[in-house]
Amino acid sequence: MDMKFRNRSRRALGVALIFAPWIGIGQAMCAETPEYTLQVVVQKAHQSDVSKPLDVTGTIAAAKSSDLAFRVGGTVVERLVQTGDTVKAGQVLARLGTAELEANITAAQAGVASAKATLDLATSDLARQKSLLDKGFATRSAYEQSAKSVDVAQAQLNIAQSQLQIAEDNLSYAELKAGSDGVVTAVNVEIGQVVQAGQAVVTIANGNAKQAVFDISDALIATGEIKKAQIFLVADPSVKAQVQLTEVSPTVNVKTGTVRIKADIIDPPARMTLGAAVAGTGSSAPISGFSLPYSALSRQDAEPVVWVVDPATKKVAPRKVNLLQYIGQTMVVSGDIKEGDLVVTSGGIFLSPDLVVKYTEAAR
Repeated sequence: MDMKFRNRSRRALGVALIFAPWIGIGQAMCAETPEYTLQVVVQKAHQSDVSKPLDVTGTIAAAKSSDLAFRVGGTVVERLVQTGDTVKAGQVLARLGTAELEANITAAQAGVASAKATLDLATSDLARQKSLLDKGFATRSAYEQSAKSVDVAQAQLNIAQSQLQIAEDNLSYAELKAGSDGVVTAVNVEIGQVVQAGQAVVTIANGNAKQAVFDISDALIATGEIKKAQIFLVADPSVKAQVQLTEVSPTVNVKTGTVRIKADIIDPPARMTLGAAVAGTGSSAPISGFSLPYSALSRQDAEPVVWVVDPATKKVAPRKVNLLQYIGQTMVVSGDIKEGDLVVTSGGIFLSPDLVVKYTEAAR
C-alpha cells in the first residue's frame, strides 16, 4: 500500500510541474487584457432654418380658358377650327344641321297666325256684344264673357309669338361662335356627331396669360406654402421663367395620390407654348430645427430619440426629439437637444444610458 501511494504522489507532482507554467501565463494574460470601449461617430448639432427643395414636372396651360357648347342639340355638319388655331371674337367655330330647327320656326309661325285669327274673332265678337248691350238686346254677363275671350286670345297670341322668337333664336344657336379672341386648345366633336345642349365642343384659351400645371405628391407641400419657384422647358432648359403659386387643389386624386397645383407664369417666354412640358424647381417655407442624418435616430420606450455624448464624462444619454421634416438623406428635428450637442450618428444601436464611449467627430 505504501508503494502504491508513493507512485500516485509522484504522478500528481509531475502533472503539476508540467502545467504550472501554462497556468501562470494564462493568469498573466487575463490580468493584462484591457476593457473594451465602444467607438462611435458624432456630429455637432446646429440649429438653422431649413427649406425643403421641390422638383416637379408639368405642362403649360392657359390661365383663362372657356369651354364652348351649343345651346341646342343636333347633328354637327361643319367643324371649322382645329386645335392650335387662333380665333377672333364672333368667329364661327362649328355648325349644326338646321332642318329640324327651321321646321320648328314654321310650326311657331303657324301658331302665331292661328292665335291672331282667334284674337280677331274675339275682338269682333266683343264689338258686336257692345253694340247689342248699348241697344238693350244683350246682357251684361254676355258682354263680360266676350271681353274675357279677348283677353284669353291676346294671351295665346303672346305665347305663340314667344315660341316663334325662341324657335328663331334656336336657329341662330346652330352656329357656335367664339366669345373672345384666343387659341383653340381642344375640339371635342367630329362631323356627323350628335351633341346635346351644353356639351363641351371647343375649348379656347383666352388672352396671353399662361399657367404651369403640376400633379405632385401631397407630401411635398404638406409642410407649408411654396416660398419660390422657377420653371424651364424640358426640351430646352435655357428657356426659364419665374412663377407665382395661385391654386392648390383641396382634394387628392384617389387614383394617383397627387394634388394639382397651378402657378401663374410671370412674363412667359414666347417658346413656352400651350401644352409644352416644363420642369419646376423651388423650395418650401423654411422650418427651424436641427439637421441630422437618418442614422442618428433611435427609439426608446417607443419614442424617437437621439444619443448625445457628454464630452466631460464620455457618457451617452438619450434625448427625445420631434421629427419635423425629411429632406434628402437628412431629417430636421427639434426637442431635448441644444446647440453644440454631440449627437451620435453612427453606432447608436449599441448604446445604453451612461455607457462610456470613445468618439470621433464626423466631417460635415
